[in-house]
Amino acid sequence: MKKIFIVVPEALLIRNILRSGVLDSLKKKGRQVVVFILCDAIPDYIRAEFADANVELVAVPDAAVPMGPVHRRFILFTHFLNLNDTTRVYFNYSRHYINRARWARAMYLAFLNICGRLPGLKPLVRWVEQVFFTEKNKTIAGYFEAYRPDLVFSTSITAKLDNVFLKEARRRGVPTISMTKSWDNATKMYFRCVPDHFIVQDEIIRSELARLQQFPPERIYVVGFPQFDWYRRPGVIKPREEHLRGKGLDPDRAVIFFGSQGIWFKQDYQVAEQIYQWIKRDELAKPCQLIVRPHFSNVKNTPLQKLKGLEHVSYDDSYHISDVFVDNWDPTAAENTDFANTLRHSDVVVNILSTIALDAACFDRPTINALYGGVYQNGRDVTHKMAEVVHYQWVFATGATLVARSAEELREAINQCLLDPQSKQAERKLLIDRLCYKVDGKSAERIVEVIETVLGQKT
Repeated sequence: MKKIFIVVPEALLIRNILRSGVLDSLKKKGRQVVVFILCDAIPDYIRAEFADANVELVAVPDAAVPMGPVHRRFILFTHFLNLNDTTRVYFNYSRHYINRARWARAMYLAFLNICGRLPGLKPLVRWVEQVFFTEKNKTIAGYFEAYRPDLVFSTSITAKLDNVFLKEARRRGVPTISMTKSWDNATKMYFRCVPDHFIVQDEIIRSELARLQQFPPERIYVVGFPQFDWYRRPGVIKPREEHLRGKGLDPDRAVIFFGSQGIWFKQDYQVAEQIYQWIKRDELAKPCQLIVRPHFSNVKNTPLQKLKGLEHVSYDDSYHISDVFVDNWDPTAAENTDFANTLRHSDVVVNILSTIALDAACFDRPTINALYGGVYQNGRDVTHKMAEVVHYQWVFATGATLVARSAEELREAINQCLLDPQSKQAERKLLIDRLCYKVDGKSAERIVEVIETVLGQKT
């Protein structure tokens, strides 16, 4: 029986991979699976949900995969060698750098600009990574000795845990597959360690990964977003009345959904508050109500809590927060189902620069990017500057969303969506085709097909 290692460095990937159907499909193929999760101990509910005769769950504490200070500094100076609009935005306006001195940000960008243009530097960085930072780890090596895997599936190429497994697998000649966890990974970061094969979400990412990461395109497989498989599962979508009444809302009123981005856009609560005032004063084209979804990164202390309990507002803080995991959020099956229904039954979706625009397109929901009021630098609103990142330019290129750069533009855009929900329907279809590959409920199956193909090549 072939044995597969699946490396899961964050709880979000439990949803994307384990709950999406990848694990079930592997079991149907008769594969033995060992899942390594970055945590001190496997929670009982996770063990009850996944562990069985074909699946073993292993906790890997963060302390078991240490990284030295020299290695950390090396990564700091080489992680962003793909100098482009995304990295420029990151070093000028992200929460990590926005308050740093302007000269310091300019010097670092100048350094990256010079380094990024040096021929041969990127291959040299990977050579240094492999030769001088081997990350030989007795704990991880012990797992390889004990289980003798036939393949390692890394679910996040940028994660420390995944890189340790990939390096050990390479030393032992074990085939490896890795995924880009998020759709901005390939353009934002230079991968210090690469697998034998890559899985990505769409053809654009495939092209960019081959170009920027200097990786053979014939070993990159496109599968779509496995977490979107939930949106096509039979029995997931409930009737509108049932879902909205369950949230204390009126099925006869139009629904505006606002998805916050938490610590990345700390002031975006102002946008939700403005929408609520329009609803309260009946200043929109139709009687409306608001579903507010805070971000898991600050769900416990977000200013959006002020909207909780107000008339015509449903405050959705149903996140399954778990301090067991590094990202503190483990989206359960019930939470995934609830989120799918909220999107399906929303009449307008408002966010700043979230993946929610892709989620909404899966249900053909009119979507607005509010490019104001989310992040400030020295008192100046720079939210619109964040929209220059490469991966969101792909969204704007499809024309699938309306863009609002002020409160007045947002109100006009909401009214347009309420009065003409079919507007931009063709553009939303284009967004799905370009950025989601296929939303057919079979992305997880395609991941398993890649795994089986690579296993077959080994044989």
